[in-house]
Amino acid sequence: MIYKDILNRKKRKLHYLKCWDVFLITVIMFSSFIITSFSTFFHLTDKNMTEIPEFTTALNWRAFIFQGILLGIAFLYLYFRNFDFSQWKITINLKAILIGIILFIGVALLFDLYFMLLSETVFDNSIFYESRNEASFVSSFSNIDVSLLFYSILNGFYEEIFFLGVCLSVVPEKRLYYFIYSLFIRYSFHTYQGNLSAIAIGFLLGSIYYMLYTKMKEKNLFPFFLAHAITDVFGAGIIGYFL
Repeated sequence: MIYKDILNRKKRKLHYLKCWDVFLITVIMFSSFIITSFSTFFHLTDKNMTEIPEFTTALNWRAFIFQGILLGIAFLYLYFRNFDFSQWKITINLKAILIGIILFIGVALLFDLYFMLLSETVFDNSIFYESRNEASFVSSFSNIDVSLLFYSILNGFYEEIFFLGVCLSVVPEKRLYYFIYSLFIRYSFHTYQGNLSAIAIGFLLGSIYYMLYTKMKEKNLFPFFLAHAITDVFGAGIIGYFL
């Protein structure tokens, strides 16, 4: 009898997450980052824009381990909920890699345009570009730390599997509500970078990723993981490397 129940449970895969599933996974994966980010934000001298602190090798590895543990807990929860992981399509091939690179470049150019327009009326964008002016895009490859590379790969997967995976694994009629919810969550743990950067990352990037992913005929999460990882390595803008 118990064996039959186990078999039936395996057959009854969970395709659509409930609201409490999404909320609990949000708490597991992002609550500590949201609290830390807002704590930093409220102590910023300039709430609009601030210089992003440089992460050391030790901090990268610490963040890698911490996020790896949180991701494991979130996946264990989904496993015990009998969630159907197979509906998350992740295909690594040349086409997906090229799409990811193009996606990074496109979003980076939009971010450059965003900050250029704001700099005309709202703030001085020199902070955004000063770290990029010190080295060209090509020479910056030599400064890539292994810890940063590994952390960026994990973080790209970590964030986008939540925003494009978890938040869209709900009944189709309610996906718009969860999309809006995801924008605010994405914004909330980036506030430590200043309000203007958080808005760009949370609402601009979040909307672009959502729109492109939902319009894909053949769903594939990998290009978004890759684009996010490249952004973590080189930053959200690209023009500053060539100025």
